[in-house]
Amino acid sequence: MSKGKALTTRAKPKAKINAALSPAFTKPTSPQLTAIPPTRAHSAAYHYPLILDDETASKDLLGWFEGIEEARNMPWRKKWLDPAECEGKEEDFGALLEKRAYEVWVSEVMLQQTRVSTVIPYFNNWISKWPTVESLAQASHDDVLSVWKGLGYYSRATRLHEGAKAVISMQPSQSCKIPSGVVELQKIPGIGRYTAGAVSSIAFGEAEPVLDGNVARVLSRQLGLYVDAKDKKSTDAFWEVADQLVKSVAGHPEKGRSKTPGQWNQAIMELGSTICTPKPKCDECPIRRTCRVYAEGETLSIKKAAATEVPDIEDACTLCQQLDTEDLATAPEEHDDDEDDVPAKPAKRQKTEQKQSNKLSNYFTSSAPKPKPATPTPSTSTSSPPPSTKRKTPTATPAQAKRIAIYCSLFPKKMPKKAVPEEDAVVCIIEAAQEDGQSKWFIEQRPAKGLLASLWQFPQQTLPNTDMAHTAATRKAAARAYVESLDLGAVISNTVHLQELGSLVHVFTHLKLTMHVVHLRFGIDGKMLEETSGRKWVETEKMEGETLSTGMRRCWDLVKKKTTSVFG
Repeated sequence: MSKGKALTTRAKPKAKINAALSPAFTKPTSPQLTAIPPTRAHSAAYHYPLILDDETASKDLLGWFEGIEEARNMPWRKKWLDPAECEGKEEDFGALLEKRAYEVWVSEVMLQQTRVSTVIPYFNNWISKWPTVESLAQASHDDVLSVWKGLGYYSRATRLHEGAKAVISMQPSQSCKIPSGVVELQKIPGIGRYTAGAVSSIAFGEAEPVLDGNVARVLSRQLGLYVDAKDKKSTDAFWEVADQLVKSVAGHPEKGRSKTPGQWNQAIMELGSTICTPKPKCDECPIRRTCRVYAEGETLSIKKAAATEVPDIEDACTLCQQLDTEDLATAPEEHDDDEDDVPAKPAKRQKTEQKQSNKLSNYFTSSAPKPKPATPTPSTSTSSPPPSTKRKTPTATPAQAKRIAIYCSLFPKKMPKKAVPEEDAVVCIIEAAQEDGQSKWFIEQRPAKGLLASLWQFPQQTLPNTDMAHTAATRKAAARAYVESLDLGAVISNTVHLQELGSLVHVFTHLKLTMHVVHLRFGIDGKMLEETSGRKWVETEKMEGETLSTGMRRCWDLVKKKTTSVFG
């Protein structure tokens, strides 16, 4: 085992590991040299954010965001409301501020695990229907779910609705009923630390951090932290750095509220979603000169000699995991664009050379000259570079730039995905055929909490896991038995049709569900259909308006396609 690897894997006293979180992000007493992969031997102080000492880089990021802020046409991005401009009009200002905070809140909830392009029409429709937190609080829950229909993760809509009602009850007489502080915001149902930070900074101008997947990726690369970004220890570290950065750039606590915290948080989120992506565009990044990982990739790409810093065992980093050389060997397969500086060659030969690019020899060379002490460059030093009005143009060749981006794409550490459990279920499509030729369909409402909270569904029964495969006959029998257990009264006594229409696979974040759709038709002979709370019969033409989950909507589409009794 190499000395560098030993440094990152050797056990340390518990006190030292816990202490590594905060001291890792305090300014080191001496410049930290670039960690050289694959061992990346470095001290905890290596992860001090270089951008904290580079005011020009911070301004570059804010300037970059200001230049592209309106390019994506997001309706929730609006000019910050400055209290100084509304002196003497506090009540009107409070109402405007509440509306602004409400819009930020709605947008952040909608954007969770959803693309911006998908969210925009939903956001516009939502705000046009419920322009204030009061109007949302007064809405019926069925209406809320109906407007959310198709956006997915329906529990978000439920939490928004519950949160709005809580806000109105908490501060009914305030001109701005939505609190500005993150502690108070997190007392509202459905608002966690991230959403609280976004609302507090963007709407109210408070120097509070945000941390989502995009921000964590940016910070992992800026700090040179090779970690699982979802691990609690890593998350705590990223929150700490995000807090340091937003307070530093906002001049907290000397300066009061301003637009800077919101602009900074939006800028770093935008950077992570458009440039510092899983496959980064490093040549377009406004803050690459403060990026530790970019500096490491640059060292590899040009195979230059560099001084190796071997930290004392007591100072060695305890956050980073060991970089796997296999990751370096296979990463180019994810970036298969042609290199601009490689001459055109016959197809067969070109394919051979692409395979060779996966070898470690492309990143490391045994013939490199002996390392000599080197003066840290701006990208490896804690001192600020000379101020400049223009962002430096890339010095790397296209091939080098590609290799740097490939290296950067390894950060943060990608963890193997866990196998998703699989289940089979019968979905019972219960049709009541009336004497006049019309039909009604039975649906029931899911519980108010949990997966797909409060949505309507066709009755569904999970099939037991057995070594024997389920057949169409056993599934129909299971569906019939389950429908009988629903206590629908005389309706089920007159079965005229029982058919399996097909099977659909629906993948949730935690489950792969195979839905076997079974159609059961009954004749009701003029009998009244009983309805109770959470259970109802819906006429065929009104089914499209019901708030079914995406999976249940697919089942209904299959019914329309396969059923001839009603749909012809």
